[in-house]
Parts: sequence; C-alpha cells; structure tokens
Amino acid sequence: MIEILTAIIVMAIIIPKLGLDRLSDSELVTYTEEKILKLTGNIPFALVKPTVAELQTALNEYVDALGKASDGRLADTDLKNLKRATLREKLTLQANNCSTIAAGNTTLFLTSGYEIKDTAGQPVGELSATSEIIFRDYGKNAGQLVPDWKPVGNARGYTAQVYTDVTSPDGTVVKEVTVTGSKAEIDGLPRGTSVWVRVRAIGGSKGVGPWSDPANKIVP
Repeated sequence: MIEILTAIIVMAIIIPKLGLDRLSDSELVTYTEEKILKLTGNIPFALVKPTVAELQTALNEYVDALGKASDGRLADTDLKNLKRATLREKLTLQANNCSTIAAGNTTLFLTSGYEIKDTAGQPVGELSATSEIIFRDYGKNAGQLVPDWKPVGNARGYTAQVYTDVTSPDGTVVKEVTVTGSKAEIDGLPRGTSVWVRVRAIGGSKGVGPWSDPANKIVP
C-alpha cells in the first residue's frame, strides 16, 4: 500500500489548472475517474464540495449520455453536452474547494489529484528533473532510507517513491512520501530488499516535474 506523508506549510493562494475544454469525451471520463480515486479516503478532503459521491453520480450520468449519443441523434447529443457541462462545473467547483481546504499548502493540494496553475495564477514554466540522489545516514535505522537530492529551481516540494521493480515503477511502489525540502526520511521499508528510489519536483506549469533517474539501494 502506498503511504503518503504530507508536510504542512502555509503558502499563497492556490489556483487550480484544469483545461477541461481541451479534453475529449473519453479524456474527461479518465480525468474525472482519476480525481475520484485520489479523493476517495483522502482524509483532509473528506468534506470537499461537491462530494466524491456527487462527482461520481455526475460522471455516471455523463457516461450514460455518451452511450446514448453514439447513434448520432440530435436529442441524445444535446443531453450528452448538457451532462458534460454539469460534470465540468462540478470538477471546477471541487478543484476550487480543494484549494480552499489546502489553504495555500501546495503539497497537500496535489494529493487531491488536481494540478496547480501556480500560486499567482501565472505560468512559471516546466520544472527540470531532480538529480544527484544520494543516501545519508545509511544503516542508521532499520527499514529506513534517507535520500536527498539536488534542489530544483522554483520547486514547491518533492515526491519521492520507493519501488521494487525498475522495469515497472508504477506497479511496484511500496512507499510514497511528499516533502517540502530536498531530503526525505522514508521509514517502514522491507529490510534486506533491493529497492529503487525516484524523485520529482512539485510546481511549475505542469504541476510536477519529470521523474529523476532511479537510485538503487538495499534497505538496511
């Protein structure tokens, strides 16, 4: 199970980056499913409005309307467009409410699944990849790795992932930690296991930077 540790800090207002108009029908479905997955069981956003259940209902109605519109009838297409507009509205309201709940904490906000335009509403460009991952205090504590890395300019935080298969990082993550500085203490790892660690910066025009090259270590 992925465990996410969030460091809480206070920052300026967060403006969500949505771009819903540019999504195709199928892309909007996938986008919404991703938000539902991220928010389900996410305790800090338990009271988000619209709720996850309301967003799921809007998605179900949109998917149903998509199926009916596949025959090309005008009435069905109009219904599909109406349900799409409703879904987009709920996503926009929910993203803004997540921003309110996060209260300027970009690290927390990104756990909602929504991306950030930037704290001032102006593009800041894409962030570069994190590099030079090293491990300090190796073997000091059993089941713990303490990687640090070269800071990335304009980064508001970092996500570090530990996984067991270098060929399938997304499918073998055992721990994910979100921090505000360029160092992470990652506890509770399986001792004696060869693992890989990768890091990416949070912020920029895409919300996150690219993943770093992985660093390999055996958990003490």
